[in-house]
Amino acid sequence: MFNDRDLMILGSGALLAVFCLFLPFSFTGKVVAGMLVLMGCMTIALLRLGPDRVPLEEWVLRRTRFWLGTRHFVFQRPGWKDRNPDFAPERAPAQGRGNVFPVHLAFGEVGVYPLVTAFLAVVGVYFVAWIHKGGAEEISRFFLLH
Repeated sequence: MFNDRDLMILGSGALLAVFCLFLPFSFTGKVVAGMLVLMGCMTIALLRLGPDRVPLEEWVLRRTRFWLGTRHFVFQRPGWKDRNPDFAPERAPAQGRGNVFPVHLAFGEVGVYPLVTAFLAVVGVYFVAWIHKGGAEEISRFFLLH
């Protein structure tokens, strides 16, 4: 189904989206900020990078380890001085997709139910906050007019 990492990111994203209610914006701004935070966390939970489709933190760790790692260059190969610029060895074409940066969203691995659960929980909390801030009066005015 899904692993603890994805559940933790979805849960923390939902909690951060609820904490967006404390921002000093209008209620519409709070809703927009909360939904952006929630969608960002959902994307991070689903994102798989690299040719072997690893999660974001594993991909960043690998890239950092490669960037900070030492390089092993060997310049004393046999025949490196005897290169003729007119003669170039035939190279086999590269296999694979070339320079394509593989990005994948793991819907099959995580599933839709945890995403929908986190989204509905945040929408429910925002609905309760809206009702508390005067949404009940707005609903009553809507029903009285129709």
